[in-house]
Amino acid sequence: MNEKTTHGLIMGGLALLLLFALFQVSEKGSAGENIPKISVSGMAEMEIMPNQAVLSLTVLTEGSDAKDVQDRNTQQMNTVIAALKEAGVDNKEIETTGYNLYPWHEWNPSLQKSVEKGYRVQQTITVTTKETTKAGELVDIAVKSGVNTVNGISFRLSTDREQEVREELVALASTKAREKAETLAKSLKVSLGDVLYATESSFNNGPWYSGGMAKIMAMEATSAPDIAPEQVKVSIQVNVDFEVD
Repeated sequence: MNEKTTHGLIMGGLALLLLFALFQVSEKGSAGENIPKISVSGMAEMEIMPNQAVLSLTVLTEGSDAKDVQDRNTQQMNTVIAALKEAGVDNKEIETTGYNLYPWHEWNPSLQKSVEKGYRVQQTITVTTKETTKAGELVDIAVKSGVNTVNGISFRLSTDREQEVREELVALASTKAREKAETLAKSLKVSLGDVLYATESSFNNGPWYSGGMAKIMAMEATSAPDIAPEQVKVSIQVNVDFEVD
């Protein structure tokens, strides 16, 4: 037998082995898809109080000279940040989230065209604090220090609190899913086996905006707005497939 023939026989044998292996995998996959199972879902929900307030605050400055506008805006925002820190806000809780310098144009009805008025600078900071009851006070301090646009106030869960709530809800939802599966198995006179597949979904961590989830009360010009979060409902759904015998 020459070398060429031997090589051909070896390659042919390897091809047969590969084909046999693929056939075995296919058979296992086909059998796995036909495993008897019960598919159920469990839902858990709870009412919780958001433990973080997020304030979006802007200083808008206008003028004819770009450098002057930029310098005045920076000075004003620095005054705002200093006032917030003096009120107890930590430096790491303040983040610059927007900065824009652009030409300022306005429509002139007499000339029937847009005319250049100078420049505008908009600088936005986001303040995140766990002292949710101080949200209104911090807004008042920021406005008195130079903020001229309050973009929004929202409430949410901190990362640590979100993890705690999620774990508690998953445990409750999983228990409900198993109880439902056990009831079904008993009714169908089958035995509940291992978990084949499980997913969780529908968890919502806000943000919950002050317009709907906070109370903003009428106030005197000299007083801080009364802004406080309300309890919100969060839920989670667990979907589970159980093998049955």
